Amino acid sequence: MAFDLQEQEQIAEFKAWWESWGKFIAMGLIAVLVAYLGWKGWSAYLTSQSAKAGVLYAELDKRAEAKDVVKMKPAVEQLKKNYAGSAYAPRAALLLAKASVEASDVPAAMAQLQWVVANAKEAGLRDVARLRLAAVQLDQKKFDDALSTLKSNEETSFAGLFFEAKGDVLLIKGDKAAARESYKQAVVKLPKDAPNVKFVEVKLEALGNS
Repeated sequence: MAFDLQEQEQIAEFKAWWESWGKFIAMGLIAVLVAYLGWKGWSAYLTSQSAKAGVLYAELDKRAEAKDVVKMKPAVEQLKKNYAGSAYAPRAALLLAKASVEASDVPAAMAQLQWVVANAKEAGLRDVARLRLAAVQLDQKKFDDALSTLKSNEETSFAGLFFEAKGDVLLIKGDKAAARESYKQAVVKLPKDAPNVKFVEVKLEALGNS
């Protein structure tokens, strides 16, 4: 696909920006969503979960704060093995995935995120895992894999974030027209007071909102 010099410069600038900041911003936005989902559904889940799973998760949370990936792994695997249907297991896998990305262990992070997509009972958590997985795949330049991961969201509230993420992948892949359309859909789907709306509008403006 041929672009003029200005368009090539825009894409090059965006690629450079993504390599420096993109995955951190994506992880930050998704972390807010995880916190919201946890607050929304936590009370109902707590009443039905075993005390042992709760203790394991509490200990895991402390290890996550200390960024101790080695000690996190056994607790996460135990939760996944013995309490796979609980609210704790997918959240534990998300914690380990985040820590693994920060430790540059991409395969481990992807494995945890894929497990959440396949096993989490909450649709919102599955969508969170898809967004994080796509961000990792984009960082690894696995564009088609990322687009496949972002093919569809389950919760309607995630539609805007999925369109934005698709736009980022398409732009870096080199499909400027498709990226523009995806960003347009993101603006439509995102809540008007969402913190990333203005940012999407800036990206759209840089591409030419026509």
